[in-house]
Amino acid sequence: MKQFTYSFILFTFLVPNLLFGETTKQKTLSDYEPILRNAITQFETVFKSSPKKHDLVEQKVNFMMGQAIKGEITFLIDMNANQDLSAMGFVDFYNENKKPAIVIGTYFLDLFDKNPSIFYSALVHEFTHAYDFFNSQRYFLFYKNNRIVKALFEADAYAIESLFIQNYLVTQKIRLTKFESFLIDDFEKTGMSKIILINQIASLPLLHSFLDIRDSKDSIETKVNSLNQIGQNLIAKYDSIPSLKEQEIKMEILAFYFTYRVLLDQLVYDIEQKESEEIINPETFTLEKYPNLLQTQKEITQKIKIYEKEFEDYIIKENLRIRTEI
Repeated sequence: MKQFTYSFILFTFLVPNLLFGETTKQKTLSDYEPILRNAITQFETVFKSSPKKHDLVEQKVNFMMGQAIKGEITFLIDMNANQDLSAMGFVDFYNENKKPAIVIGTYFLDLFDKNPSIFYSALVHEFTHAYDFFNSQRYFLFYKNNRIVKALFEADAYAIESLFIQNYLVTQKIRLTKFESFLIDDFEKTGMSKIILINQIASLPLLHSFLDIRDSKDSIETKVNSLNQIGQNLIAKYDSIPSLKEQEIKMEILAFYFTYRVLLDQLVYDIEQKESEEIINPETFTLEKYPNLLQTQKEITQKIKIYEKEFEDYIIKENLRIRTEI
């Protein structure tokens, strides 16, 4: 698609590999450039040719294609990216005073001939992040290092990606990868809860509850009491965990406890910051002014220690699986 503006970054020197006594030429940046151009052209064709459309997908993709045509976002090839499905991402480059970019690892380009669908799906995912940046830049930049909001941004991007797969790939009978099949199954059955558990190590249902409390018009005291009640409910149900025989369900339940333990400080900080006219120093912020809430958090922290290794092993195993299974 000639109207797109492309710019590329080369991160490594390329040295021939010697295999079985013969020199195998590694691909260079110039080898990958036409592959990327073709991949984006094919994406545009698939997107426009679909007999079925979805308003949210159309909104994100059309807007970002327009930004690309205007040169407001670039596409960069990363020769050093991971060799798995994490090898594509959106980078805002805001602090470097450069235009934002979709950074694409060679993994996707090497796979394109055999598995083009995963390039299309991942691109829609990153277009969604880019759309959020362009349309809510202040919010995006303020919260981009906030684990709660980051997880919710990811859930939204995975949802749009799933809608794209359902409405643009499946309808055109384009063969899906295992990851894409997993994603639409998760979208239909749990609303992205499993991918967020594996990818962000968080309970999506609890994050939604956190956000509802944060954004309510209640007083800080009422919000803190609500959070304490959530924690007390978790403590009351703790003894039922050993009876959970199915691993998937057990991990989903444990995610509530680990999310509460890890992200509670961030949430209360966000609640206070929302009401404050000055920036609160996150380095010195503590829950000590809320002794009941702090005690609840400590009790949950102590109780779930016995499950830490099991939970961590599950996350590592599943994260590796979804990043590498094609």
